[in-house]
Amino acid sequence: MVSKMASAGEVSFFEGTEKLLEVWFCSSDNSRKADLRSIDRKDWEKLLKLVQCEIISSTKNDDMDSYVLSESSMFVTERRFILKTCGTTTLLLAIEPLLKLVKESCGFDTIADIFYSRKNFMQPDKQHGIHRTFENEVEHLDSLFENGAAYTLGRINRDCWYLYTLDEVGVSQPDQTVEISFTVKHCAI
Repeated sequence: MVSKMASAGEVSFFEGTEKLLEVWFCSSDNSRKADLRSIDRKDWEKLLKLVQCEIISSTKNDDMDSYVLSESSMFVTERRFILKTCGTTTLLLAIEPLLKLVKESCGFDTIADIFYSRKNFMQPDKQHGIHRTFENEVEHLDSLFENGAAYTLGRINRDCWYLYTLDEVGVSQPDQTVEISFTVKHCAI
């Protein structure tokens, strides 16, 4: 990978805002013991190429497989997939291939719930087309899911948080997420 260094008068920029995708899976065939952690690493690597990031390292325990990525992190449990990316990654382009991979590898045929969220970008014009606006992201997600609901938290002309989820929640176990976000406006190197 070739890195372009900024010249003395040029300011380099990296979009640190993370895109978060969390998908809960289930199966109409309750007799089958399905587990997302049974998916091979090579299949995860292929999926992450679509997102424009790669696995740097990984660790596992009885509950979760965790991956450090070139552009953040990924977590896989028995039936939950969490992908956090930053920069100019194309996270939403992985959803359809993810659904296909999960169905073929594990037999999960139902999305119990989905969460997609992010803070507003500092430079949205540098994002891939689908991620330039939340409206584009919602349009893409609505094309995949019938019962989506999109929300904006905060002032739309300042810092705000975007969230997309399903109206009908099918997740029966409790889940809580805490997101801490901060922005560094000026940084001298």
